[in-house]
Amino acid sequence: MARIVVCGYMIRHPLAGNLLAFFHYVLGLHLLGHEVLYLEESGWSESCYNPINRSYSDDPSVGIHAVETLINTYGVNATVCYVNRDTGTVYGADWQELKRMLKTADLLLNIGGVCWLPEFFLCKRRILIDMDPFFTQTGTFAAEGRNDYHAYFSYGVNIGKPDCRIPSDGIEWLPTVPPVVPEIWQRPVLTPEDCGEKWVDIPLTTVANWTAYGGIIYQGEHYGQKDEEFMRLLELPSYCAQKLELALSGKDTEIAEITKSLQTAGWLVRDGRVLSANVSTYINYLTSSRGEFSVAKNAYVKTRSGWFSDRSVCYLAASRPVILQDTGFSDWLPTGHGVLAFSCLESAVDCIERVNADYPAQSLAAREIAEQTFSYKVVLPRLLETAIHARDESGRVQVR
Repeated sequence: MARIVVCGYMIRHPLAGNLLAFFHYVLGLHLLGHEVLYLEESGWSESCYNPINRSYSDDPSVGIHAVETLINTYGVNATVCYVNRDTGTVYGADWQELKRMLKTADLLLNIGGVCWLPEFFLCKRRILIDMDPFFTQTGTFAAEGRNDYHAYFSYGVNIGKPDCRIPSDGIEWLPTVPPVVPEIWQRPVLTPEDCGEKWVDIPLTTVANWTAYGGIIYQGEHYGQKDEEFMRLLELPSYCAQKLELALSGKDTEIAEITKSLQTAGWLVRDGRVLSANVSTYINYLTSSRGEFSVAKNAYVKTRSGWFSDRSVCYLAASRPVILQDTGFSDWLPTGHGVLAFSCLESAVDCIERVNADYPAQSLAAREIAEQTFSYKVVLPRLLETAIHARDESGRVQVR
């Protein structure tokens, strides 16, 4: 088994969906028998978000507590360290101990590319995992240390294919998908018989940051976030009987304004920040849903990236079907049962009707996809096999 350093964005941004996107790696690697060090650095001043009072500061204590709580809850044997790059303060270890851990590690997985320290060079092999295709390749993320990895993976599974418009930036981006630990999400299949009169009130849901960090202009063309794609489906509730609910986060004034428009059009809207402030609340929300209905970021769709959501895999693992705007993932993931892909309002209505026409079968198919395609038992060994063992003479990783 290997010693693996995992770098992520849990401590600075301890909202439930974000925490779980990275924690599935930490927990999955632990369950596979690996020794894990979780390491994060401050990145910029006042980068630590407190979801309770919704403020930013340099104090990582709230995030550290959230990560350590997850680790203790699931019995993970992992060390947690945080580095303030401006002051040199290290939490969870001292500098010499941290350097020793980096030097003796077999592999560093920089997930999302929002961390970089010169001390990363102490690691024998360094791997970048891009969670945000197009935005990473065009420089929004992972700009620091970009040329100092031994291999590059991306959730943009279609990068390099003729119909994918994401620039490679001269790098070979190897395909990977978000892992999930199904044991966290084990839930029974919902049935109309079991739910009784409540069945009609159980909505399709999603949790979304309305505009996130905003769009960008690349080569004269705009590439945006989820807000643009949701607005194209504003009138969807009037075309179907199914209840649709969005748990939204974003700027207060922005969310207040868009909530009125969405509710007028028939959408149910909840405060996503409240749901995401606690992991248990977040998990209960997803698993109490009929399934997920969501769009993807405008950039993912326009570039036909092949991206699939780290939130959607949680719904699947809970036996909840996923109806997701097609980013090109239908090129590599079978759709129609468990996962349904839509590209316009009409096809979105059709997908919703197909899910409800045979819900138990769709739920069972969802769980099967989670187990066969996204389980940590499938995703992580494949990633590690490539990252650790398949190297050419230059030290660069190659796919066998």
